[in-house]
Amino acid sequence: MNNDKKDINVIFVCTGNTCRSCMAEGIFRAVASEEEGKVNFKAISRGIYAFDGDSASEHSINALKNLWDIDISLHKAKMLSPQDVLQGDLLLTMTRAHRDIIKTKFPDMSSKIFTLKEYVYPNIEKDSYSIDISDPYGLQYSIYENCAKEIYECVKAVIKKLA
Repeated sequence: MNNDKKDINVIFVCTGNTCRSCMAEGIFRAVASEEEGKVNFKAISRGIYAFDGDSASEHSINALKNLWDIDISLHKAKMLSPQDVLQGDLLLTMTRAHRDIIKTKFPDMSSKIFTLKEYVYPNIEKDSYSIDISDPYGLQYSIYENCAKEIYECVKAVIKKLA
């Protein structure tokens, strides 16, 4: 058995760390755990304007549970810190605005900061709305399910790209 696995620390970032980024983290952990290979994946999620300790939204919890039996019910929101940015190998944001805020605060780290979609689809228009994962916050459950499905497809592609 070879224990020389490469560690890759991925950080998913959204606004409040209660909807999109925590769903991405939960999906990433579930899908990455099924991957065999030479990579030891680690994932966390953070928010640009998170209130530390907030729970994941009920619709986010239910969407992941109902679609893929992924449990994020114990998730607690956390604000993105400078230490997170320094320790992360890859920061994947849900929108251009999140990406740009982090790049402005940490210009030396720009090479590892992308929107989730631009990392998966490198030829996507970098300033287009299509690069964003829309925020389902406060909307109906079906919007959360659609958001979760979009994130799921992107996260699977991220893992494939990194493996």
